[in-house]
Amino acid sequence: MNDLAGLAGVNLGIAQAAITTLATMLTIGVGFLSKPSAATLYWSFAFALAMVATFGVVAGGLNDAEVLRRASLGLLLGTPALLWSGFRALWGLRAHLWAGPVLAVTSAAVLMAVGDLAAFTVAYRTAFFASSVFAGLFFLDWVRVPARRQDKVVLPLAIVSAAFFVLALGTLIAGFVFPPSGGDDFVLLRTVSSIGMVVYVGCALVAIMGVATRDTPFTRAPAATSDWQRFENTAIDRLLRAQRTSEAWSVVYLQLDDAADIRQTAGSATFGALSASLEEAARLAFPAETDVGSPAPGATVLLVPRTDAIVRDCLRDVLERVPQLDVDGRLPIRPTASAGWAPASILGYDLDALVYTAREAAGVAAQKGGDRWERVSAALVEGLLNRTERL
Repeated sequence: MNDLAGLAGVNLGIAQAAITTLATMLTIGVGFLSKPSAATLYWSFAFALAMVATFGVVAGGLNDAEVLRRASLGLLLGTPALLWSGFRALWGLRAHLWAGPVLAVTSAAVLMAVGDLAAFTVAYRTAFFASSVFAGLFFLDWVRVPARRQDKVVLPLAIVSAAFFVLALGTLIAGFVFPPSGGDDFVLLRTVSSIGMVVYVGCALVAIMGVATRDTPFTRAPAATSDWQRFENTAIDRLLRAQRTSEAWSVVYLQLDDAADIRQTAGSATFGALSASLEEAARLAFPAETDVGSPAPGATVLLVPRTDAIVRDCLRDVLERVPQLDVDGRLPIRPTASAGWAPASILGYDLDALVYTAREAAGVAAQKGGDRWERVSAALVEGLLNRTERL
C-alpha cells in the first residue's frame, strides 16, 4: 500500500512539474515578452518558483532526500501569494510583492525544522492554509468590483481559489479535531493538495494567458482589420474626389484616455463594449455623411466633410458624450477621450498623413490631461518632421 501511495505521489509530482514548466515557458515567452508589465513579471516569478520547487519535491522523493523534499514543499506554497501580487498589480492595487517570498521561505524553514511525522503533518496543514489565504484574498479582490467579475477568463481561477481556501480550512480544522496518527494521514493530505495544486496552476495559467495576450498579435481579430481596410478604401476614394474641388474635409482621431488601465482593470469584454459605445457616440455627434472606422480598440477615426466651425462644434459634443458612456458605474475609471483634428486644408488630401497627424495631435491632447481636442498646427507638423529626420 505504501509503495502504491509513493508511486502515486511521484506521478502527481511529475504532473505538477510538467504543468509548472509549461506555465513558466508560456508566461515568460508569450506573456512577459509580448506584454512586459509588473503583473506579467510577478506571474513569471510565481510559476518559476513553482517549477523549481516541484522538481525539488520530485527529486527529494526519488532520492530519499527528506530535507530537500521538505524545503521544496515549503517553497511551493509561496506560489499563490505571488500570483495574487500579479493580479493586484494588474488591477492597479498595491501588489505586496514581499508576501510570496516571505511565505515561501518561512514555510520551508518550518517544515525543515519540525521533527517527527505527526508534527510535520500539523506544520504542513498550517502552511497549506496560510498559502490558501492568498487564494482567498484574490477571490475577494476579484468579487468586490463588478467590472472584474465580468472578466470571464478569470472566472475559473476565482472559483478554484475559493475552493482552495475552503479545502485548506477544512484540512486545518480536521487536523486539530482528528490528530494525525501515522504516515497515511500525510500521504492523503499530500495527495489531495497535489491534485488541488495541479488544478489551481492550470486555471491560473488559463487566466494569465487570457489577460496577458489581450490586444496583442496573438489575439488580434482579422474582422477588425477588414473593417478598417474597408474604411481606408472608402476614405481614400472620397478624398481623391474632394481634392479636385478643394472641399473642406477633416480627419478626427478620437481615443479613450487611460485605455490601458481601463482594459486591464475592467477586462476585455467591458473595454470592447466601451469602444463600441465610443464609436456610436462619435456617429451621433458628427454629421451623417461622416465615414467612421476603428483602427484599434479604444480608437475611432472620422472623415468629416464639413467646415472647421462645424467640426469644432462636433468635437465639443462628442467629448461631452464620452463620460456619459458609463451609465451604470461599472468602470473603475471615469471614461474620457482625447481628439486630434487634422484639416485637409493644412495637410492635403492624403489619408495616411491625415490619420497620422491626427493621432499625434490626440496624443498631445492626452498628454495635456485628456478630455480635450487638439488641432494639428504648423508647430506640430514641424516637430514630427524633425523627429522623422532624426530617425
